[in-house]
Amino acid sequence: NDGILKAMNRRGTKAEILSLLRTLRARIPDLVLRTSFICGLPGEGEAEFEELCAFLREARIERGGIFLFSPEEGTPAAAMADQVDPETAAHRTELLTDIQARVMDDWNGTMLGRTLEVLCEGFDREAGCYVGRSYADSPEVDGRVCFTAGGEVPAGVFVRVKLTGVSGGDLTGEMTE
Repeated sequence: NDGILKAMNRRGTKAEILSLLRTLRARIPDLVLRTSFICGLPGEGEAEFEELCAFLREARIERGGIFLFSPEEGTPAAAMADQVDPETAAHRTELLTDIQARVMDDWNGTMLGRTLEVLCEGFDREAGCYVGRSYADSPEVDGRVCFTAGGEVPAGVFVRVKLTGVSGGDLTGEMTE
C-alpha cells in the first residue's frame, strides 16, 4: 500500500514495485526473489491489509517472510498514531503466512522434474537423507533440498539433484551422476 510504504520511508509505489518485478523476471531466467513483509504497522487498516494480501498473490515472491510489527521504544513507528491491535495484527500475520506458503508451494511445484545444482550440507539422520541448498535457498530461512544418493556425499560439495517431490516446503529428489 502506497501509504504504508511512505510511512515506512520506503522508496517507490506499489505500481513501481510490480513493474520492477515484471522487468526483472523478463530479463533474468529462473530468478528467485526474497524479501520480507511487516504486518500490523500503525495505520494498517482492513483496506491496506487486503491490498497487501492481493499484492502477495499478484507479485508471487518465491521466498518471502512475514513478520509481525513490534513497536520498539524510541523508534518513530512506536510513536505513530493508529496502532493496530496486537490480536488483529497476529491474526493478519497468520493469514499472510498462509497466502505466502501457497505461493512458495506453487513455485516448488514448478521445479519438479528439473535438475538443480545443490550445495550438500550433510546427511540428516532424522530425515534419512542428504540435505542441501539450491541457489534459491537461504540457510536457516528457506526450505532445503532433501535428496538420496548412491554413495557418500561430503558436506560442502555441489551435486546435481533431480527434483521429484515436495515435502513440508522442502524439495526432494535424487542425486544424478
